[in-house]
Amino acid sequence: MHARALAHSAMDLPCTQQTLHVVPATCMQPYSRKRPFSAVSLLHSPKACSSRYTGCSKRSSSPCAELPRCLVRAQAASVDTEDLVSTPVGSDEARPKVEPLPQKQRSLDWFDHWYAIGYEKDFDEKKPNAFTLLGKQLCIWKDASNRWQAFLDVCPHRLVPLSEGRITDAKELQCAYHGWCFEASGKCTAIPQGGNVNNPRTFATVYQCAVKQGLIWVKPIEQPRAQPAASAKGSSSSTIDTSDIPILPEIDEGWIDSATFRDLPYDYATLLENLFDVGHVPFTHHASVSKRSSADVIKLDMQAQGPTGFTGRNERGPRRGQLGAQDTLFQAPCLMRHSIDAQDSKGFSNITAVYATPTTPGRCRAIIRNLFKFKSPIPRFFFKVVPAWSTHVGNNTVLEDDVVFLHKQEELAVARGLGQKAVAQVYHMPGSSDNFVTAFRTWLSKYGGGGPFGPMDHHWLQAAGPRLDRDALLDRFHTHTANCKVCSSTLQTIQQIRSLLKYLVGGLAVAAAILAAVALSASDSSVQALAAQQEAARGLFAAGGQLLLRGTKAVVGSGKPGAVMASAAVCVVLAVVLLAVRAYLSKMESNFIHGVYPPPRNVKLPHDEA
Repeated sequence: MHARALAHSAMDLPCTQQTLHVVPATCMQPYSRKRPFSAVSLLHSPKACSSRYTGCSKRSSSPCAELPRCLVRAQAASVDTEDLVSTPVGSDEARPKVEPLPQKQRSLDWFDHWYAIGYEKDFDEKKPNAFTLLGKQLCIWKDASNRWQAFLDVCPHRLVPLSEGRITDAKELQCAYHGWCFEASGKCTAIPQGGNVNNPRTFATVYQCAVKQGLIWVKPIEQPRAQPAASAKGSSSSTIDTSDIPILPEIDEGWIDSATFRDLPYDYATLLENLFDVGHVPFTHHASVSKRSSADVIKLDMQAQGPTGFTGRNERGPRRGQLGAQDTLFQAPCLMRHSIDAQDSKGFSNITAVYATPTTPGRCRAIIRNLFKFKSPIPRFFFKVVPAWSTHVGNNTVLEDDVVFLHKQEELAVARGLGQKAVAQVYHMPGSSDNFVTAFRTWLSKYGGGGPFGPMDHHWLQAAGPRLDRDALLDRFHTHTANCKVCSSTLQTIQQIRSLLKYLVGGLAVAAAILAAVALSASDSSVQALAAQQEAARGLFAAGGQLLLRGTKAVVGSGKPGAVMASAAVCVVLAVVLLAVRAYLSKMESNFIHGVYPPPRNVKLPHDEA
């Protein structure tokens, strides 16, 4: 059974839609293998910004430390960390009430939160890595104390990206332009051209960075600059408070963790809205991880709502109630999790958790963790033997089921007034199956300032850039493979094997031709003809060919020329088999580069329900 099939057949859950970290051509620069985590942001151009946009929280005095004004609107006030407000569960009370967008509500500080930016194993510790979070370009690198650091990706000297530099033998970050070096605290340690390294203006901007549960986390708030006398390499990470990182306790309890990620060509809010929409799974993901026949009337009950998120429950649960109730949690601003406890009925429990990381307007990274706990040891063994790349490929297929229409939905929703009206005035949602969607959009407008880059209105759409074509939306290489150590190494291996098979097939074809010629020219009474063939071939083939001819001569010399023709036939058969293997590997290779269209739901299969 395929890994992704087991991971999702357990329950019909939206496993997270993901795709391409592609950016507007006029404002962004593309990914590349050299800068695998480069998700670009808009350039700072105050004159081009709308008057509706204001600057970001002024936490830094260093050059370029602020967000571009055209990315973020006023989000200064912090949200109180009060507990979720309990809401009675009932057919009327549990359904979120439709209300107009609040005029003046508290807006959380989007920068004052931890965000998962990727799995530690996927970052190259031997060189700087570029990543964009909330419009801020970051340089992620590992210091002399073996700690990951997050710098603003700007050298204070001439403002070039530090991620284009290198890690020195002393484990310091060196700018590629003029060789300025920086230690973990951000202090400049070397100016080859001369200058005062203790001048505060020479310091790099440092953000809070930590590693938990295999993920690198960044809180994009500038760290206080170390005093020259007190600066110690690696000391900047030792005093960071990581208690508010939204971890998954089940991972520490030993649950099986099937983890992956993908960069998506739609917004953080679009991703979470889709994840909370449990009703789309049987239709959108039909023939991939679900079936239309499992569609059911869904009643979602809200249990608690407040500034820190919400909780809710689907009492009947997915698969027409076969797995029991499903609980949903939104831990603001970035964590969504669906939970099912089917230990008694099916022998397993499952949690589908997704961290939605906002990168730039209309782009995000989805970090997915499918957790399982089984009664039987057999499934655990199965997860250990199935290669991780297989699960990644399967998840990419599922994520592409809805990437095309979700990307286009944003433009249509903005035209209908999303970001300016209450969500119920934009979407028509007559049933309780959309309760979580309503709850999320209500939270976003009431507490989140409409989104990490402001309300999703025409200004936001302009910053997000033009809509992408289908080929760009289905790109897998730049949105996952290039940034995934498992998949990139697997792809490289496949390409190497295909190249080797090409030469083997060619060699077998040549061998078959030689053997056939030898067999036809040989006779029972004369082996000299075989020697002549060998001599003639000497100018065409190297040692391998000569060895083959000598072996053929020995066979023919024994009076069995028919065996030579049989050997030629064997070579032909082997060549055909290797060609088939090479064709299969070519198809495998494409799984790491590009998605397929149409999606499985639109491919009519035998006995497929309507």
